[in-house]
Amino acid sequence: MKKSLAAALTTMLLVLGCGGRSVVHNVYETEQFKDDSPYKRDFSDSAQDVCVSAQLALLSQGYRITNSEPGSVMAQKDFQPNTEVSAVINLKAVCRVQPSGSILFASALQTTYELKKNLQSTSLGISTLGSISLPLGSSSESLIKVGAETISDKDFYDRFFTLVESYLLQRESP
Repeated sequence: MKKSLAAALTTMLLVLGCGGRSVVHNVYETEQFKDDSPYKRDFSDSAQDVCVSAQLALLSQGYRITNSEPGSVMAQKDFQPNTEVSAVINLKAVCRVQPSGSILFASALQTTYELKKNLQSTSLGISTLGSISLPLGSSSESLIKVGAETISDKDFYDRFFTLVESYLLQRESP
């Protein structure tokens, strides 16, 4: 009886373990390479003007510019939805020249962290009783990364590209 129960549990763990790995391993199967991507927008302005406007749009929304080079800008913004969760958005915008103006690519990564508390205890050895583990009442807290995902929400990118367009219009008016 014990052997069959152990065999059944082992089989179940193997099946669950294999199933979990295939989800992570085969993520690429859902990847769609299509032309109507939410991550790009065409502009009639120069790539340089588009990149400057992208940088201004990010700065106006509280993003910190972490890297800026000709043709690209990287920015970061921190969020704290509650006392136990923290999130960071890293956005990269790349501007490229096209015959009709330029194209702006944007990709944002959201990384989520949770506060984890670790209670610490100490062992006390007494020769006649053995060792006893006593909680000291102290704890340490640390932020643990619990997820990271490229933001794929079309509305998120539409809002960004619309704001970039508004800065381009401001540059054009006298």
